[in-house]
Parts: sequence; structure tokens; C-alpha cells
Amino acid sequence: MDGTLPSPAEWRDWAALPSHVLCAILSLIQVDILRGVGVVLACKSWRRVAVEESLLWQRIDLAAPEDTARKGPAGWQLMARAAVDRSAGRCESFRGRADGEFLIYLADRSPSLRSLHVTSWFYMVEKEFITGVIKKLPLLEQLVLSGGMFGKECLEALLEHCPRLQLVDMDGCEASSAIGIRFVERCKRRIKELQMPKMRGGCGCCVHYAQRYADEHDE
Repeated sequence: MDGTLPSPAEWRDWAALPSHVLCAILSLIQVDILRGVGVVLACKSWRRVAVEESLLWQRIDLAAPEDTARKGPAGWQLMARAAVDRSAGRCESFRGRADGEFLIYLADRSPSLRSLHVTSWFYMVEKEFITGVIKKLPLLEQLVLSGGMFGKECLEALLEHCPRLQLVDMDGCEASSAIGIRFVERCKRRIKELQMPKMRGGCGCCVHYAQRYADEHDE
């Protein structure tokens, strides 16, 4: 020990960080930004990026542990819409709680969406999901639905309107009816990673005979 003090840390102007660096940092706390808390209150330049920089909202991730509950926290729809609005049409990925109304809002304002991961259970009439969401997302490459009821009609629409699809995961969803094996094979030839919705509930015999009928009459 020679009694010398360490040199002081180099001073940095954190307010002068480039926008793309700030976006990388702030993308980790998007929920806090939308709630108006945390480091976004630090300085004017950080607040500007949080509110005005659409690049920050190109990949939106608002997923939370409570998404497994049927009823979401108060104000989640407003937060999700605000995130989509801030993307200014540049959103390419969304992950978080959603319902039918929000998915239509997202699809209308995100023509470049490539990845959609709904982390909550939701209900939407299948035809409305097709016309209001699927047909508006021709660039979609990944679709993960954590809960809901979907059937063959929905999958047919995905094959027709989303030619870039490489991953579909509906393992947590319920099939509205049995899906024939030949149609499943056709889906597998088009989609590299595929988890189909499953028939749940009812007696095992009914499910067995429904599946057998679907396989025998599949086109």
C-alpha cells in the first residue's frame, strides 16, 4: 500500500448516447416506460427517445407473469395500444397480453409484423380472427397463441395468407373440431415448426370417434 488514491472514474455524458444505443437499453423496460416510471424520467433526451423514437417500439414485449389470468390488470389495453402507436407502423414483433379488439388494432397498424406471441388466453370468433388479423399480416413468420379455441378454418387461412410462416404454436389452444390427418400433414409440409391445437374435454370415446371421422373424410 503506497497510500495513493485510485484515479476517478471517467465522466460520461449519458444524455448524449446515440439513439440506437438508448433504444437497446430502453427496450428492456418498455412496461416501465409506458407507466411513466423509472429511468425515462432521468433527462430530456431519454424521454424523447422513449416517446418519439419508433425504433424503440419495433419489437414490443409487454409479457408479464399475470398474463395467465383470464382478467388482465387495469389499463393493459391502453398500454398496449400506446406501444403500437409509438411504433408508427414499424412494429415487427409483438409479445404480450391481447384480446380480439387489440389484435385487430395491432394488425391495422403493423403491416410489417413478422412475429406475434399472445401470452394470454383470449376468445375471438374464428372468422373475425381471419378477416381482422390473419389477412392483414402477409409478412407473418411466427405465431404463438397461448390459449383460445381455433380450428381447421384458421389454419387454412394461415396457409393461404401468410406464405412466410415458419413457426406456429397453438399447443395451449383447444381445437374447435377434430382436424384430419391429411390436412395436418399438408400444414407440416409448409410450416417447419408446428404445434396444432388439441381437442380437450369430453369423454375419450367421443374424441376418438370424432378424430376417426375427420381422418376418413379429410380432403
